[in-house]
Amino acid sequence: MPYSMDNKVALITGAGSGIGRAVSLRYCEAGGKVALFGRTEAKLETLATELGDDKSLVIPGRHEDPDDARRAVEAVRKRWGRADLLFNNAGTYHPARIADTPDEAWSEALASNLTGPFMMTRAALPLLRENSGGVIVNNASTLGLRPVPGSAAYCVAKAGLVMLSKACAVEEAGNGVRVLAICPGVVDTPIHRGRGGDPDDQDDAFLKAAGEMHPLGRVGTTDEVASLVLFLASAESSWTTGAVITVDGGISLA
Repeated sequence: MPYSMDNKVALITGAGSGIGRAVSLRYCEAGGKVALFGRTEAKLETLATELGDDKSLVIPGRHEDPDDARRAVEAVRKRWGRADLLFNNAGTYHPARIADTPDEAWSEALASNLTGPFMMTRAALPLLRENSGGVIVNNASTLGLRPVPGSAAYCVAKAGLVMLSKACAVEEAGNGVRVLAICPGVVDTPIHRGRGGDPDDQDDAFLKAAGEMHPLGRVGTTDEVASLVLFLASAESSWTTGAVITVDGGISLA
């Protein structure tokens, strides 16, 4: 039986593509409404058209900007008067070894993958508390659990996001807000498409090679990750908080 999100509202960052888009679609299919937050307004508008104006709200902005974060939450409050899920999904990845990491790349990794979720969480907590059952799901990464050469800035930021999730879970349990972190392995998303050289190559060389590194023999799909997010946002996981859950084809065990 599908998880019911009837009359529930989600605020999703990085909603225009990849995992954020998949979660937005699934949340609406389950009966919920979604606020689509992200940098690329055109992608958000395209998704909103697909979902319908009655089920969606487009909010362009940058999640690491505290003013944009507050504005997003207030837009949700004004439109629907509640928020049941904050999915901190937006993030960036630029590979580089420590000795070759420019100052701006380090700063961007922390801003996008850690400061942004913090700003959104801080802004959204008052509204989530009002429903005595709000949920925050942070999209971390298996690279937040183990170091990989050439990804130090990303690994550090995602490890910080894992700890932010745990700290927030402890602080907010008494307010009825559950907080969880998911750690995907390599998923077939635009952030990975083209790393083999051609962004339009549907048999991308990077994704093929990455799939072979996962014990299950393939990369994940956005819908597989969305299924986990829907479960964590549902009443079926009402006794789960502070958990760090891998959805990674077994790569964290390899």
